[in-house]
Amino acid sequence: MATVSVSVTDFSRGLSEFLSQVQYRGQILDIERGKRIIARVSPVAASDGFPIDQLDDFLAKGPQLGADRKSMANDVQMVRAKLRSRTAPWAG
Repeated sequence: MATVSVSVTDFSRGLSEFLSQVQYRGQILDIERGKRIIARVSPVAASDGFPIDQLDDFLAKGPQLGADRKSMANDVQMVRAKLRSRTAPWAG
């Protein structure tokens, strides 16, 4: 999508509408004062999330649990077992 230039005055008067264009349409706005661009408003890139293959390392380096540690370890093992046993519904 092309970048749209808008004056500071127009931007302030239509702030909500301009922000909706950025959020829902992915529009990039250059804000101008006079003939100079002073700011750019653009959509935030989506988060990629946390990679599951790094979970063990993350948990090992994180705070250690007290009495609940064994219970949590059992829960994690149960979840892992279910994930391994799950097959794709479209697999033939």
